[in-house]
Amino acid sequence: MGKYFAVGSITNALKGRDILSGKGIHSYIERTPQGMPGGGCGYSIYVPGDFQTAEKVLDSAGLTGGRKEGNRR
Repeated sequence: MGKYFAVGSITNALKGRDILSGKGIHSYIERTPQGMPGGGCGYSIYVPGDFQTAEKVLDSAGLTGGRKEGNRR
């Protein structure tokens, strides 16, 4: 099971995906699932694998703004 990370803009989603890729973490940009808390731009970064490391990387880059949650089923 992976995790969604809400971001403030599609630009930040693209940046986050590229940063994660540079760290060897695979991710996708997807529409934010309905009902997911955190708002954002309507797009999220979905990480199917090591989301704990991804969370640290995205937080240190300042891209999540504390908005993260949402598991994919």
